[in-house]
Amino acid sequence: MNQIPLLCPRCGRPQRIVHGEGPHRPVRVVHTETGRESCEEPAEPDGGAAGEAPADV
Repeated sequence: MNQIPLLCPRCGRPQRIVHGEGPHRPVRVVHTETGRESCEEPAEPDGGAAGEAPADV
């Protein structure tokens, strides 16, 4: 059986299903690249870090 690819509705990146061990561990959907449930923060378009004040030149 072919697996249907999962895409995150928030960021559009691929996801996979992780089965828990034992009856009290739930099934989780995580990002394939990071292994985390949460999305990565998008990079700033100008290359600066988020929350960082621009440098005076």
